Amino acid sequence: MRLFFSILVTDTRRALCSLRFILSACGVALVIFLTGLGLINNANDVIYLLGLSSGSENLMLIVGILPILPFATTFATEWEEHAIGFWIIRTGIRNYAVSKVLVSALSGFLTTAAGIILFVLLALTRLPLFTDSTVGNAYSLLLDAGKPVQYLCCRIADISLSSMLFAVAAVWISAYITNKFTAVAGPLVLYFLALRITATLNIPWYLKISAIVHGGYGMGTPVQTLLFKLGIVVALCFPMGYGAVRQIRRTLFYN
Repeated sequence: MRLFFSILVTDTRRALCSLRFILSACGVALVIFLTGLGLINNANDVIYLLGLSSGSENLMLIVGILPILPFATTFATEWEEHAIGFWIIRTGIRNYAVSKVLVSALSGFLTTAAGIILFVLLALTRLPLFTDSTVGNAYSLLLDAGKPVQYLCCRIADISLSSMLFAVAAVWISAYITNKFTAVAGPLVLYFLALRITATLNIPWYLKISAIVHGGYGMGTPVQTLLFKLGIVVALCFPMGYGAVRQIRRTLFYN
């Protein structure tokens, strides 16, 4: 257990205290900022501008590509550079694989969260945080109750959970195809495939991949909505994470 926590702390530091994390988080903020640049004159507050700027047009960049870069590609990179032996000799294959999945999920979540927070701080230099309730999603009840900060926290967490899903998918895919470019592109291919399949299935809307990734499907209260999104993401991440760990162990055991 001590070895596991040791590699977990080390990987977390590698992920969050890295130039790639900073650049990826800044990239998220930049994508949102560039999208909202032409809309800023028509926005009354930062929350409304964030809603306009984080729509489906650039959502894949925000949650599906940039959050993967800080850490989710490291297994493929270390495999290509023949650097895995350095780690598994010290920690063991299982600890190495589990840490890769958990830290990728964490860094994916925090990359998007940090980028959105950075955008909000920049936008606050031009606009107030909240004036009128002009958004219509599952968390807008918090705005109606005069709680813009709580709304913002829920909205950021909701979007960032989608990033966690893509980051874990990247590790899962890279465990089978050990190529860092495939690790980045693979989750997007998987998303669009799932989008096509679930769109034709007769299943509840909240189980379709578009609703899961875009989030905000109302389940009653904002807390229930966020917990439901968390439950769905964990339910999807667990089999992918288990599959990634199993395949990494198999790959390293036979090589």
